[in-house]
Amino acid sequence: MQALTIQVNQNAQPAVYKPKLNYAFYKQVNKDKDLKGNNQDGFSALINGLLDGNVDMIVATYYHSLAYYKRNQPSEDAVEAALESTVFASDDDTSKAFDEIIEDMKQNDFLARKLSEFIKSNDKLSSTMEKHIASMTDEDKKDQYQIGMEQVQETTNKLQSLLTTQESSSKPEE
Repeated sequence: MQALTIQVNQNAQPAVYKPKLNYAFYKQVNKDKDLKGNNQDGFSALINGLLDGNVDMIVATYYHSLAYYKRNQPSEDAVEAALESTVFASDDDTSKAFDEIIEDMKQNDFLARKLSEFIKSNDKLSSTMEKHIASMTDEDKKDQYQIGMEQVQETTNKLQSLLTTQESSSKPEE
C-alpha cells in the first residue's frame, strides 16, 4: 500500500501518512459498525468486500491502516479524497489495490493468521451448507442455498489463490 498525502482540513498543510496493516488496524476494523453485519465481524466483512471488488473497502482499509496515528488519524473523507488522485485515478490502479492490500496483510504475521482463519471458517460454512442442502426438500430454497454456498466457495478459492500466488512470488529465485 502506498503512502497518502492527506490534507486533514482546509487550514492545514498536506502531510504524508504511511499506512500500516497491523493489530491496531485489525482492532479498529473489527469494531467498525459500518462493516459489521449479517453475522460477520468487521474484518471478515472487509475481506469479503475486497475479494468482491468493492471500492468502499479500499477506503476502509486505508482509513483503518492509519489507526496507529490515534488522535491524529485523518477522517475517512480525507482518506477518500487522497485516494481520488492515486488509487482511484485509473481502473488499473484500483484493480491492483485490491491484491496489494491482501498481499500487505499477508506480510503481517497476525493478519496472515486471520486470513487463514477466514479460509477455515468459510470451509466450515461451505461444509455445513452442503449438508443442509442435501437434506432439503424445497427445490427453490435448495437452489438459493446452493448459490450462496458457491459464492462462499468462490470467495475462499480466490483468497487461497491470492495467498498461494503471493507465497510463490515472494520466494527467492534459486
